[in-house]
Amino acid sequence: MSQARRTIEQLLHQGLLPLKNTEAAATHLEVYPSKRTWLIFFDKALLIIGTVALVLSLVFFIAYNWQSLGKIGKFALVEGALVITIALYVALSFRRQFQLIRQLLLLIASIITGSLLALFGQIYQTGADTWQLFFAWAILITPWVVIARFPALWLLWLGLINAFLLLYLDVANLQFIKYSLQNISQVAILALFNFIAFYSWLIGFDNKTSSSIPYLFHRINVKKSTAQINSAQTNSSLHWSTYVVGFLSTFFMTYLAIVTVFDNGNIWATLIATIVWLGWCGFMLWQFYQRRLDLLMLTYLSFSIITVVMFWVGKWLLEGFDAGGFLILALLLIGMSSAAVVWLRKIARIKNDDTAPHTVIKGNSDEQ
Repeated sequence: MSQARRTIEQLLHQGLLPLKNTEAAATHLEVYPSKRTWLIFFDKALLIIGTVALVLSLVFFIAYNWQSLGKIGKFALVEGALVITIALYVALSFRRQFQLIRQLLLLIASIITGSLLALFGQIYQTGADTWQLFFAWAILITPWVVIARFPALWLLWLGLINAFLLLYLDVANLQFIKYSLQNISQVAILALFNFIAFYSWLIGFDNKTSSSIPYLFHRINVKKSTAQINSAQTNSSLHWSTYVVGFLSTFFMTYLAIVTVFDNGNIWATLIATIVWLGWCGFMLWQFYQRRLDLLMLTYLSFSIITVVMFWVGKWLLEGFDAGGFLILALLLIGMSSAAVVWLRKIARIKNDDTAPHTVIKGNSDEQ
């Protein structure tokens, strides 16, 4: 939609589109949401809200009637809901209809599976560690995650794996690592895992959002060069789930860079953690500044740099809680934040200039 808006603005600026036809062009390119667009949005939104309400109603019903329901009644409700959900998915799959509903059914089944595992552990008091619940949950729903190819379900699976790693590494005794390095090792494992997940998300959703860009300009009979089409594709937005995973990677990589501020690890651990973080910063610059322009990802990078610098400078300046140290930190924060905002605004202008097509309306002449 932003591409279409910039196209109309550029055509107006060049005088190729009459002002009286602007509204018609905006309607044709769906710059403003049409009635059909609103209907589709509300249809999907209400479907997702209803799905979440159904799952929560099952959980709340069992919790509210916990004393009244016996063991068989509790298991019958949860297992019955799981069987009905899978049966509906199979029935719709044979007809090859309602893809979104099928994906939501697998999402419901995945959540019910976790509820069933929690119910089993609560009733029989198995004494298992919490990490075992999340690990078993993630393993059991993996086939559904692969089959559904639904970003929300992938995010659920990723969240379960992160919960498993957090809980397991907290109680696990890594014999091959010194005790003083246990904390930084745990953070490093989480940071590397989420970076791999982030890179996998980029591979999986990198070209999907840009596939409709060239067709957008053909709808208004605009002639574009190959370089301009590639520029529009390069500056297209990523899938929304990629930003969520990118935030997770940013959080753990930033935590890895500052964890030695709190832990008195050796110099080699600090050096390795810093090198890994600098490598991540280089990757973010290459991926979202050189390969493509993405403001939100570069905002993540700016936030990480500001946080790491503030923590390390604060460690050196605030050993005696000197008031002058707090003043220097405040000035440093203001300066870095201002520099980041100026840099991001400059990138936003570059992105707008690159994606604004220098277009020529097709005429009846074959010279074009």
